[in-house]
Amino acid sequence: MKQFSIVLLLLLIPIIALSQEFKLQGTVTDMQNVPLEGAHLHIDNKFVLTKNGGTYQINLKKGEHRIRVSYIGFKVIDTIISLSEDAVVNFPMKETTSALSEVLISGVVRRKTSKNIEKVDQAYLQEQYAGSLAKSLEKLPGVNSVEIGSGASKPIIRGLGFNRIAVSENGIKQEGQQWGADHGLEIDALSVENIEIVKGVGAIENGSDAMGGVIRITNDRVPQDGFSGNFVSLAKSVNQSLTASANLAYKKNKFFYKIKATGSEFGDYNLPTDNIVYLSQNIPIYNERLKNTAGKENDIMAQIGYLNDQYKGSLTFSNVYFKSGFFPGAHGIPSNRRVQDDGDRRNIDYPFQRVNHLKIINKNEWFFQDSNLEVTLGYQNNNRQEWSRFHTHYSGQEPPEVNPDLELQFNLHTFDGQIKFSKEFSEKHHSSIGLQTQIQDNTINGFNFLLPQYKRNNYSLYATHTYKASNKISLNLGTRLDISKISLDYFYDEYLYDYLIEQEKNNEIAQDYATRSPAVDRDFTNFNIMGGLLYKVDSNWDFSFNTGTSFRLPTAIELGANGIHHGSFRHERGDPGLEAEKGFVLDAQANFKKNTWKASVSPYLYYFNNYIFLNPSGEFSVLPHAGQIYKFTQSEAFITGVEFDLHKTFLEKIRTQFTLEYLYNRQITGNSKRNYPLPFTPPVNGFTEVGYSFLENSSVFSDTEIFLNAAIALDQNRIAQNEKTTPGYEIFGGGLKSTLTIGDFEADLNLQATNIFNKRYYNHTNFYRALEIPEMGRNIQLMIRIPFNR
Repeated sequence: MKQFSIVLLLLLIPIIALSQEFKLQGTVTDMQNVPLEGAHLHIDNKFVLTKNGGTYQINLKKGEHRIRVSYIGFKVIDTIISLSEDAVVNFPMKETTSALSEVLISGVVRRKTSKNIEKVDQAYLQEQYAGSLAKSLEKLPGVNSVEIGSGASKPIIRGLGFNRIAVSENGIKQEGQQWGADHGLEIDALSVENIEIVKGVGAIENGSDAMGGVIRITNDRVPQDGFSGNFVSLAKSVNQSLTASANLAYKKNKFFYKIKATGSEFGDYNLPTDNIVYLSQNIPIYNERLKNTAGKENDIMAQIGYLNDQYKGSLTFSNVYFKSGFFPGAHGIPSNRRVQDDGDRRNIDYPFQRVNHLKIINKNEWFFQDSNLEVTLGYQNNNRQEWSRFHTHYSGQEPPEVNPDLELQFNLHTFDGQIKFSKEFSEKHHSSIGLQTQIQDNTINGFNFLLPQYKRNNYSLYATHTYKASNKISLNLGTRLDISKISLDYFYDEYLYDYLIEQEKNNEIAQDYATRSPAVDRDFTNFNIMGGLLYKVDSNWDFSFNTGTSFRLPTAIELGANGIHHGSFRHERGDPGLEAEKGFVLDAQANFKKNTWKASVSPYLYYFNNYIFLNPSGEFSVLPHAGQIYKFTQSEAFITGVEFDLHKTFLEKIRTQFTLEYLYNRQITGNSKRNYPLPFTPPVNGFTEVGYSFLENSSVFSDTEIFLNAAIALDQNRIAQNEKTTPGYEIFGGGLKSTLTIGDFEADLNLQATNIFNKRYYNHTNFYRALEIPEMGRNIQLMIRIPFNR
């Protein structure tokens, strides 16, 4: 009750001062002063449509307000106004053939929150597309990825990934089998409209898994009136990938509709090597192609929405289907026979993975005077399968009658419900309160065993408050209470018991190993708090500081696993007594922007009092081909580092970018000799790019730029137990991009090359690093994007 009282106390702060409202009105016209009826004005959390004559009117409180004005066939206007009296503001709009072009008035939008946030839009993601969402974000400071082949990856923020990073879409957290190093993120990167990456304190509104940060995806933006959208086609040489994507939208009156679809097929990818060494065995790489890494992806999304001055609602259906092969030299026992060239680089043979992620989201927002209410409902089904030819070490085990080659299946159903109410009490005070619930049910199938069946329920209450002390200082405070329950089903393997008895193991050992998962019922209660300060020194400088706590529930695999994980080639054993991970975060950021200079530096510190990790036990498994037993255990740990980001334009033609990341972490145990670094820790790494703009006076080509870039990483000698050290590297790339305009036709062209010199190098965070498999070879990529509107 004490914890509930603390949460409710924040909501009952007696902020009742009312501020005077002022009238903002004006007209929206084209450059010839012709009124634009039906133009859309998005002002803070309110929507206004212009009426006959292009006029609009709205009452707003004193202070700064962000206004975004859009109309089909015209450049979007994005600006900030300061209101201290009744005002008339007119918006003349420039025509364009691109529905995504924007014009920014009054400089850069200044930060309103202390949170450390990176923002990117659809144009950026399409331009930087690298085969998956996480890989496409790697040029951002502090963001890396764990890559699994050429079509799947998962994000790492500040060295934290897997279940320590939350990903949400339209407010609903993505739920798959993200605990696995060989499991990707099932989201169509080419259909994403906007992304916010929140680094540091992210757990207040996102709960468990947001320890390292949150990737917030927004896919419900209101399109302009009429038809709009784009077509994207992409080809890559490194794996002969062919991708096509369409993003279509239509809006008329108060309704809007969207259809998005992406199809991609890719072959085995090229490697700058003809040999790898895995488990002391030389494995040939025929034709310098990694066999059975081909795959395909088919995604679709449909959305219907409604918008008026008081309400915005959307219903979104999406489905992501992905299938790709596993390199057979790394699945089970290494075998040269299995990696022989079969003459077809595009076929997908055994072993392979197949995953289908279905998602339905209903999001509703009501706008009242000085307040708004959000209600979001979601359902997800993540059906993951791993297939390999039936094999067994047990004499009595027969292949299943149905799907005999289905090795593992995890079928996860997730139901979400959220309510959030926000209230602006005055110009200085803004509060939010939210309720969240999530119910999960995971079933299993297949002739092998890794993850037990389980059910998990979570109920949450959170509150946040923002206090604008002055035009320079803002304070943020948040608190959250979570009550969770997880239940694991008992699983006993009779075939394994009989096998071990045949191998003359005693009954006690046979019973222990045959109990693949104990029955587990655990309840968890977690209380978290955060606070932040934003200080705007002047128009060029601002500083922010955030601190708070975070948590993560132990997963079913960490609580109940007991068997060989072929993807990691080891015997993994869970601990039913694990407690929830709890962490403490310090995060700061300094930003500078003046003229063509833009720079930021972000130091941070994380401390965990019970970090969960796999620890080699020193005990060897009696299971065949299992090696040493790795047990999930807990210890103290800390992470610290700094990110640096610099952008500068010279002579209005030369664009430069430089990012750098340094990260240090380790476990804290009673034995200093065992204070190892944490797994998948990125080395010191950086990225730099120089671009030169030309053809400014061309009537056919615009926004034309040639660019060169380089990615660098230092040696990673600080490694987790049983990881391999990774040498540093420097790889180079470049490209040419331009917008082609012929009459009413427009197309964005982007030709780029990566790893130009076909260098053999290793990425420490790659899933295949442990197998001594280097990164992809030289790649030439062509992207053509055709925007349209009518």
